[in-house]
Amino acid sequence: MYNFRAFLQDLSHSTNIKFNLVSEDGSLVFESNSDLSSAELFILPVYLGKAKAILSANKRYEICSTLLKYTIENKYREFFSLREQFLIDILEGKEVSTDKIERSIPFLSNGCEVLVVSVEGSRYEALNIIRQLYKEQDVLSSAFGDNVVIIGNFEDIEDHAKSIRDSIASDLYCKSYVSFSNRVFDSVSIKKAYEDAKECMTLGKKFGLKEEIFNYNKMLFEKIVYNVSTSVKGELLVIFKEKFNLFDSEMITTIDEFVNCGLNISDAARKLYIHRNTLIYRLDKISKETGFDIRNFKEATVFIIAFLVWKENKWL
Repeated sequence: MYNFRAFLQDLSHSTNIKFNLVSEDGSLVFESNSDLSSAELFILPVYLGKAKAILSANKRYEICSTLLKYTIENKYREFFSLREQFLIDILEGKEVSTDKIERSIPFLSNGCEVLVVSVEGSRYEALNIIRQLYKEQDVLSSAFGDNVVIIGNFEDIEDHAKSIRDSIASDLYCKSYVSFSNRVFDSVSIKKAYEDAKECMTLGKKFGLKEEIFNYNKMLFEKIVYNVSTSVKGELLVIFKEKFNLFDSEMITTIDEFVNCGLNISDAARKLYIHRNTLIYRLDKISKETGFDIRNFKEATVFIIAFLVWKENKWL
């Protein structure tokens, strides 16, 4: 919203009208008039998209209020619809001038991240929540395809991804998934970052990964498994499918957590809230049922590949 505030500053300066703009929840959008008492002010509702705000200025400018309201509302619509369209054009691979990109995404030259959000609910409601979450920051977001795409300069990308997921869960009461890839510095890289984030979203869902936050740089193993030939996947399913089908949810969770903890028994037992000996008992049972001891790295590698292939086949 920083560029929009710059417009409001220019508008106040060029018209010589000092005014304040406050959102419905009381947060300050813009202020150029801090000296007047309430008795000297007129108040007017202004709509910034679907959000209501209150404009206040000296009563001697009340005759200009309708024009001021129209100018602000129209510029807001123009500014945000244009920025969204530029983002969509970039994601679709269309040519966008450097000048337009610099105006629409001024933070790009300093580096930014692209996040893809998939919601088991209305993506438009999720988009509204995301925009509310970042209303004080220069972050660009838009619905694109079946997802919501977000571009911004995030200090800790994983923390932001978790915050987005948690906000959607608490407000919409539905599950969401957030994926992201590498930091980018130009418009060409935005499309590549989006494609990478979208790919790891697909992989995360396809393999039924427990996490709801997917980092492209941490999913190389899943990418390799996904690209294993159909014939090899078929061989693995012949060996493992019936055995995995017999495992209950407790055993599946045990495998997931043990793998996520890097085959570390102590860490996995702690994450599962069970005694170390209980975990060892379960691992022995897995070894007996499948013929593969996943405490052994080489056997674990084959087992994990087969486990992911089984998950992929299960979700088809």
